[in-house]
Amino acid sequence: MRPSYAWLLGGFLLASGPSVIAAASCQKGEHCTMVVYSEQSDTWQIINKTRAQRAFSPFSTYKIPNTLILLEQQKVDTQSSYQVNTKQYAPEKWWPKTWLKSDISLKDAFHTSALPLYQMWTGTLSKPSIQYHLDTFDYGNTDIQGPLDAFWLNSSLQISAIEQVDFLRRLNNRTLGLSTQTYQTFESIFLKEHTTEHKLYAKTGTGPIAKKTYLGWYVGKIENAQGTHYFAFNMYAPTFNDMVKVRVNKAHATLKQLNIL
Repeated sequence: MRPSYAWLLGGFLLASGPSVIAAASCQKGEHCTMVVYSEQSDTWQIINKTRAQRAFSPFSTYKIPNTLILLEQQKVDTQSSYQVNTKQYAPEKWWPKTWLKSDISLKDAFHTSALPLYQMWTGTLSKPSIQYHLDTFDYGNTDIQGPLDAFWLNSSLQISAIEQVDFLRRLNNRTLGLSTQTYQTFESIFLKEHTTEHKLYAKTGTGPIAKKTYLGWYVGKIENAQGTHYFAFNMYAPTFNDMVKVRVNKAHATLKQLNIL
């Protein structure tokens, strides 16, 4: 069972309003949240704690546990190239051109959020197998009653920003019941940016949850001189294009204001 987070809330360092957070970052009272846990200092920072506790569809951030399951079940690997079966998933006008390439790597599929590929791959898994892993991961509400290829898309599976951070901590500590090879392979896939000052591991996720309301996620971890920091950010925007324009920049601005990035 997932531990209660009620006792943690009193220990969060709550970010204050606009006087502390820059205009481009997530501010207190806005339709957004940022949760950060810094491992070495055992410090939580949170903006808009009520929203941080609210569960939403994970959308493409589900590619984190999904990729772990696929690797563990040896359904995908980093040596092969992949292509969408367009007979099974007919191309849509909104698809990025990268999804139609004939030689998509697993890492590219992960970071470009190649939905039809992940839907194809998930179709090779059984629901009992997925359920077993998500129960072991204690991932969100672990509810996969929705369609096999879409239960993470504004459907039954839901997770909060706090739960995202908790899951990422256990992934980093390798307590998800997976093989050493799976953890090592995924670490290389998850890595988004490597500079002299930090390593950034991150995944985006976006989708509609209501009329003129898109939810956007940005979750991951940062390794720097101060140690390892896990983060989960989400926000609203009226359209997909609006979300894509601001989501990552707003998350990065918030992480900078919290002295993480």
